[in-house]
Amino acid sequence: MRIAHISDIHCNYGSDFNSKVFDNAVKLLNKTDSDLVFISGDLTTWGLLSEYKLAKEKLKEINGKIVIVPGNHDERNLGYKLFPEFFGDPSFIHLYKNLSFVGLPSSEPDKDDGRLGRRRHRLIERGIKKGKNLTIVGFHHHLIPVPNSGREKNIIEDAGETLDIILKNEIPLVLMGHRHVPYGVKIHKTLLVNAGTFSCNRTRAHFGHTFNIIDIDNENITVTVVDITNNKQKKMIKFNLENRHHKNRYYNPDIRME
Repeated sequence: MRIAHISDIHCNYGSDFNSKVFDNAVKLLNKTDSDLVFISGDLTTWGLLSEYKLAKEKLKEINGKIVIVPGNHDERNLGYKLFPEFFGDPSFIHLYKNLSFVGLPSSEPDKDDGRLGRRRHRLIERGIKKGKNLTIVGFHHHLIPVPNSGREKNIIEDAGETLDIILKNEIPLVLMGHRHVPYGVKIHKTLLVNAGTFSCNRTRAHFGHTFNIIDIDNENITVTVVDITNNKQKKMIKFNLENRHHKNRYYNPDIRME
């Protein structure tokens, strides 16, 4: 299965949204022939009705099946009431042939930080009990600090309890956004992966605009970062599902990623 992981689109009519970058990004995204596109939040900037309408129209340009969770920007200004109207239930378990995908809203209205809470923790456990070979969990906020993303202040409030559930159940993959830089790291037997920003002008240093391609087969999860501006791809992480060993070019830049 191939999952395209995009995040932090930030549709608005001000300075945040770069429509030219978005259009170029969608062209690259549609060429990936992904089975699923997961958007890990911040479709809008202020959660306004006009922004939700713009996001709805822009997402029509993306081919294939899309699943979405809200970000902290989407829940501003009563945006949390608009999200279900435009994009469906923010909490879900979707079942595919070999995996279950658990999507969770980690945001709270008009706050930058977030939390999951016990009800959403139980949803993770329900997803695990579906009996699929793999369980993937996706939400907006990051679970651990993300390097190169500024001073840390937005880890979810119940990160410890969430991490305990994920590691205890050996969930292989968690997908997040929020910090506008791509990143991935393995903790215990779990791969934690962040997507960068798809089309927001608030990029960090030279990270620019990116999205992730995640290829899953019987043996491995491979994460590739797509540089939208330069139209380049770089394999960043290869994670063996059997022994849970991994290669990570963030910290081993000279390793060969077959």
